[in-house]
Amino acid sequence: MAQLIHMADAKTGRAWPQYLILSLFLAVAVMQETGSIGFLLNALLHPAAVAAEPFALRAATGQIGNGPFAGNTLLAVNGKPFRSVNEFLALLHSSKPGDRLRLTLSDPSGAAREEIIPLPGHVYDKVSDVVVTVSLNILIPLVALGLGLGVAFIRPRDWNAWLLLFLMQSFAHMVAQVDYFPPFPLLNEAWDFFWGNSWAIWMLLFGIYFPRRLPLDQTRPGLKYALVIPMLFIALSQDTLTVTWLENVLTALRFRRLLVAGYFAGMVMNIVGVSCFFYSLSWKIRRETSPDSRRRLRILVTGAYVALLPAGFATLRSLALAAGLFAGIPSPVVVYILLSLAAFPVVLAYVIVVERAMDLSIVIRQGVKYGLARTGLWVMRIAIGITLAIFISQEFSRKEGANPYKIMGPIVGLVLVRRRYTNSVSDWVDRQFFREAYNSERVLADLAGEVSRPVEIGPLVETVASRIAGTMHVADIVILLREGADLGTAYSTRPGEPMSIARGSRIVKRLRETGTAQIIDFDNPGEWLPTLDAEELQTLDFMRTQLLLALPGREDLAGVMSLGAKRSEAPWSPTDIKLLEAIAGQMGLAVENSRLLVSLAAEAGHRERQNRELEIAREVQERLFPQKFPPLPGLDCAGYCRPAHGVGGDYYDFIHLDGRLGIAIGDVSGKGIGAALLMASLQASLRGQTMAGVRDLSALML
Repeated sequence: MAQLIHMADAKTGRAWPQYLILSLFLAVAVMQETGSIGFLLNALLHPAAVAAEPFALRAATGQIGNGPFAGNTLLAVNGKPFRSVNEFLALLHSSKPGDRLRLTLSDPSGAAREEIIPLPGHVYDKVSDVVVTVSLNILIPLVALGLGLGVAFIRPRDWNAWLLLFLMQSFAHMVAQVDYFPPFPLLNEAWDFFWGNSWAIWMLLFGIYFPRRLPLDQTRPGLKYALVIPMLFIALSQDTLTVTWLENVLTALRFRRLLVAGYFAGMVMNIVGVSCFFYSLSWKIRRETSPDSRRRLRILVTGAYVALLPAGFATLRSLALAAGLFAGIPSPVVVYILLSLAAFPVVLAYVIVVERAMDLSIVIRQGVKYGLARTGLWVMRIAIGITLAIFISQEFSRKEGANPYKIMGPIVGLVLVRRRYTNSVSDWVDRQFFREAYNSERVLADLAGEVSRPVEIGPLVETVASRIAGTMHVADIVILLREGADLGTAYSTRPGEPMSIARGSRIVKRLRETGTAQIIDFDNPGEWLPTLDAEELQTLDFMRTQLLLALPGREDLAGVMSLGAKRSEAPWSPTDIKLLEAIAGQMGLAVENSRLLVSLAAEAGHRERQNRELEIAREVQERLFPQKFPPLPGLDCAGYCRPAHGVGGDYYDFIHLDGRLGIAIGDVSGKGIGAALLMASLQASLRGQTMAGVRDLSALML
């Protein structure tokens, strides 16, 4: 254990620049998300205390874009000239709903006038509004940032981990829609707009590099820059122009056309980036030779299609809407599109954490990992409960009174969903996430049921190996079974020729004497490993053995099981070893039973063949006895032979000797097939003599 900690410390020391950058990244992200989430929760729980924007301004202008004053230009607020959007947002942030604003407006004709308007509060009068707001601004950003930062901190030198972090960061900022005025406007706005505008870049690069680099990029690495550089220029330009507009409206007016062009260019950029993402992963699926890798990529691509295609259609429709070809998108469709985006970080988390697409080296206690998974499930339940509570409280605060049907519907639906699906989701989490921390007893019971039934050795070995690999997350498994003087390979995940270990080797002797599992650690060999010869050490090294288990038989070892390192790089715990020893004990007896059944089946088959051969011999021998008797007047002949073993050496015959009847009776020494063969030879010889005309009985017997 001390050596493992030392190795971990050494790795951490070499990665301190990456960890420093990640720490700064985390600090800025936490500051950004904490402020926006706090503002949103305050607006949801206390809508009467938080003022909302009374109208929206068109980008890079002071012109109002919606509401009763749409098309008018804002000249002043409360007598102060309107020059900065941030100043206007700061005023709103310090105001309360109902406070009045004195606006100086200029209509399209250029005439100026004043209007006094009350500030509205945030209104979430539908369950769908609350669900969409909470999902886009709390759940999705937390899941996305948690996944990206978690993987980056675990693998700080992995380029794919950084790409995932940037992709999740940009995705979180792209979907968030909080009207939040931060304490450091320039920093927060530049941060927010850059990540929101650069999402397509990270999608493009992630598709190229994940999980392995695209071969086309290896042969032509400069090709991607033909897309990345223009996309980065557009993102930075949009970021700069938007921040300029927020700080100085008059300056932004000069670049209004550039900002509008950049907006449409950004839409096209998103389409290009997402298309390249899907093309790259689809190409890798077709060329991937590993079934596991191909399955992971298919899950990722399918989930990404489900999450992003609706948003892609919405983007195309927005372009068509700007051209005047279509009307707006219906509200239910907008809700579906926004909620479908939540599937993207969830699918990525499933592929990377559960399916281990990046082989994360997470050294965390089993109970902690299981607790994290269960805590995540409870967080989702609490979030749903908070959403429902917010909706109910807002419904009761309505002036016209609460609608009981609107309140009872979500409550009844939540109860039904909880009763039907909550336990199923919990069981799914238990099975899929960190399975080595849960239900070891069930695994043992299932395996006990498998090995207790008569089964062939091949399927038995594959069942046990696959169950251990799936439960303990072990990549290298080799099972050797007794074959004559050696233990030969019956199952192996290691490529190459089958391996064997002599039954008289020190490895087998050690397992036979101790009867317990042996931990193999070449860095800390102890007293036993140095006693092995070079061939045995080479065998253990080739199998990548970290744990050796004996498969006990009735009189000798039935075999040996070699397990490599866990994918989590966690050491084998006493609980793991105890469980595996129990499984190995049952497996050894099952192998012995299977071999006994095979032996009994072979012996039964052999006996069946012998019985059939004996039956055929009996039929042949019966035909050697007289089938017809010599016709003699006044005399009837009959004979019967009943051998003790189906066939034998007893013999009788009736022979016609020129009007006389000869009766032959014989008993060959011995029993069974040998005596029957001599009897057949005697019968043939006697008949041959009589056919030759020998009539003298004494001569006939000689």
